Amino acid sequence: MIRKITLVAFIVVVVAVGGYAAFREYGFRALSRVFDERLKSGDYLAAIGAAGKLKEGGVASPELDDKVSSAARMLLADEAFKKAKQASGEKRFSDAGAILRASDAITEPAFKYYEEAKKLYDEVEALAAGAAHKTAVTINSLENQAAAEKTKRAVAEKQTQKLEGSLKEREATLSETTKKLEASKQETEVKQSALVAEQNRAKALLEQIEKEVKQKFFTELKTYRDLAQKGKEQVENALTEIIAKRDVTALVYLSQGKILFEETKNKTTDLKNNRTVASYRAAVEDLTNALSQLLESSKQLRNAIVYIEEQGGADFVNAINKGKAALASGAGFLSSVSNVIAANP
Repeated sequence: MIRKITLVAFIVVVVAVGGYAAFREYGFRALSRVFDERLKSGDYLAAIGAAGKLKEGGVASPELDDKVSSAARMLLADEAFKKAKQASGEKRFSDAGAILRASDAITEPAFKYYEEAKKLYDEVEALAAGAAHKTAVTINSLENQAAAEKTKRAVAEKQTQKLEGSLKEREATLSETTKKLEASKQETEVKQSALVAEQNRAKALLEQIEKEVKQKFFTELKTYRDLAQKGKEQVENALTEIIAKRDVTALVYLSQGKILFEETKNKTTDLKNNRTVASYRAAVEDLTNALSQLLESSKQLRNAIVYIEEQGGADFVNAINKGKAALASGAGFLSSVSNVIAANP
């Protein structure tokens, strides 16, 4: 009798454990389905949140990491698209084009507003090119006018010399000739004044072009600084989670930060090599150094997570201190970049 009761109790326990495992597996599948639905519908922030819950539950795979990375890029693309639309509405077409080029909004077909972003990019680039062409045409016209006025002035000078020679032979017509010379001189002075005015206008146009190039550069630099700042915040959040011994959420924050740092570093390098104004090269180098330090901080904090349950141990203390030092160094470089941006509104 006792053996039968024991056998029945054992069967009940097995069924209960199996039911819990099945219930838990069902919950993970539901979360995975929510993640995919949010990512497909363009609700990228909600998708990242669902992925965090999956990782908290112990779900981890390269496919999930790829999807989280994609959701993070799409979230950045969404923000860039909004900023570009605002810049376009304010007729800052060059800025709008720079913002879109710096994001995945026009290169990733999976982005929710990919077609709208491409259409907006084509429009603002066309408008920006039109403005640049108009400026170039105006400058060319002014240069042609200047050359024509120079030729006219040379002709007038020759005519003056000829008239001066004729005065010696025609003293009787001295008064009339003098009047003609004075009139020619006045006309030359008027034309000279007009030429100077046109040259000043050309100079002003060139200064405006230089200003627009500078504004475009700082718009791109500020965009990359903002992305680096967001990544830094992710690392700071991860540090807080590590101290609290929450390794899963710490890894999520570090993963999101790493994505931001690597993509921003590539774009910053391209800016440095191709579009950096010489006088501001140091600011771009500071941003590159900041990203390198922040990547190093992320790496060291990942090492610390391995020893998260032994926070008094030498391995944990060494990794966490290195991570904090690199984070502080990266923050210092970012501060230098921000000072340069603030000094050039």
